[in-house]
Amino acid sequence: MRTAVVRTLLLCAATFLGPSAAAAAPQAPPPAVSVSVAVTDGIDDTEAGKRLDYRITVHNLGPTVVHRARIEQEMPATTTSAIAPGATVEGGGTGGRKVIWRSDLPAHDIQVFRASAVLGDRPDLTATAAPGSLRAAATVCVYVGGSFAPTACSGDLDDMPETQPEGGDGDDWVWWAVGAAAAALLGPGVVRAVRRRTAARR
Repeated sequence: MRTAVVRTLLLCAATFLGPSAAAAAPQAPPPAVSVSVAVTDGIDDTEAGKRLDYRITVHNLGPTVVHRARIEQEMPATTTSAIAPGATVEGGGTGGRKVIWRSDLPAHDIQVFRASAVLGDRPDLTATAAPGSLRAAATVCVYVGGSFAPTACSGDLDDMPETQPEGGDGDDWVWWAVGAAAAALLGPGVVRAVRRRTAARR
């Protein structure tokens, strides 16, 4: 009889406290978002005045839809104009340009976005490890759920040869200086050899 009373009381308690207890119970975490992104313009070298056509591929690797994902592309620093179907283009001048798409990503779906940038010439870019070249760099990141931290990012780099002033290579004066110094020490024959090398480089 005591056991029956205890069970009755427990059932009554469960009836009145059930909703609160259920609310306090730990909830299963939402499924992890797994997204990959890749960007390419299909080339490795470019120059001022050229148009770069980017292909951005976003793949939802997870089993659930990702709502209102934000895909952002930072264009190269020398970009003078940019277009991207279905996207918003922000920025301009020396501040760079950013392209932003918003899209639902169905489970296991692959979506392709396209954008184009026309490059200008700006001498204050940082030189790369490759002598005599600069780089046009573009990056793409995917943001989910209003987060400021990207879920996935990718980038594309193109070498941009430095422009030389008209009238020959910028380091010809070095060879003339070497020739003058050599003439002072070794005689005019060395100067003729240096002149021949300078003419061959032009």
